Amino acid sequence: MRICFISGALPEVSCGIGDYTDALARALARRDHEVIVVTTASADLRPGDAYRVVQLNTDWSLGKAGQIAAAARREGADVLHLQFPGVGYGRGLGACFVPWAARLRGHAPLLVATLHEFDQFRFRYRARLALAVAACDLVVAPDPAVLSSVRQHLRWRPGKNLELIPVAANVWPVAEAGAGESRDGAELTVGYWGFIRQDKGVDRLLNAFAAIRRVRPARLVLAGDPGPDEACIASVWHQAEELGITEAITTTGRIPAERLSAVLASFDACVLPFREGLTQNRTTYAGAVAHGLYIVTTATSKLGFEPETNTTYVRPGDEGALTDAILDASAHPRRRRIETPESQWDRIAELHLAAYSRARHI
Repeated sequence: MRICFISGALPEVSCGIGDYTDALARALARRDHEVIVVTTASADLRPGDAYRVVQLNTDWSLGKAGQIAAAARREGADVLHLQFPGVGYGRGLGACFVPWAARLRGHAPLLVATLHEFDQFRFRYRARLALAVAACDLVVAPDPAVLSSVRQHLRWRPGKNLELIPVAANVWPVAEAGAGESRDGAELTVGYWGFIRQDKGVDRLLNAFAAIRRVRPARLVLAGDPGPDEACIASVWHQAEELGITEAITTTGRIPAERLSAVLASFDACVLPFREGLTQNRTTYAGAVAHGLYIVTTATSKLGFEPETNTTYVRPGDEGALTDAILDASAHPRRRRIETPESQWDRIAELHLAAYSRARHI
């Protein structure tokens, strides 16, 4: 099968959805499918040779939807699969209306869209996006809340094929995570990784970390690319100065995946205090699980320690519980991973192939 993805970015452009597209494309290629990715032209692209890349010099505006669709149709794909949103798209709506442009030009391949984010958008934007993907034969979401919101906005299209397909790690372990021993009395390494944005709850992590420092020696590592939200990043550093913890914070900035993996493996506790609670589209969480880390995160539907994932859940906004869970790290050492991220992505590729097959027969 020939599968053509449309994605706003690919590695090494900083974009979680670009990383997702790359991992899925590689997994499909391992199954001997021919994969092409149409993406934003960039000197930073380093996608490897598992699939072919078509770079477009476009602003992805609505008026360019036909041009983008034509570029994708020239690949003669059996499946045309849009990934949305993405860094490279900017504010342009051209990408999300490609399915309509492809359908209105006559015979179209199987048209698919994955909406990685939807329920958090403003209503007007969700309405436009729902109208755009209504042209698709299949709409995929990685999280139940996202899927539910998509279903509600597409209720005027009864029978629309919707599928829930999860994500997996976007940073793969380069070595086995150690089983670890109790580190009572030693400096505690508290880690966070991923973009720094308001929804990530890093401000709450800083408050918890300041409380931890009053109890035992600790260091906070902010790993990876902090992302484009300069105002939020500046606010985090201003808060750290006010709390008097700046000297105890280490940042890595954007580093190669192999080095990032080694940094993650050094965490005693990986803390992901999402403001609205953990959702299934968080690849940072999947990456932490893949590395066998002890994870502290937030949830609205469950509390306490989950042995299967080595995760402690606390309520969003409960900084006291967050602090206590991090301090409990010595009781939950790092684990050896039981499967490879490649195997996770291979399962996700199989789920996509099954969804494509079902959509063809509806």
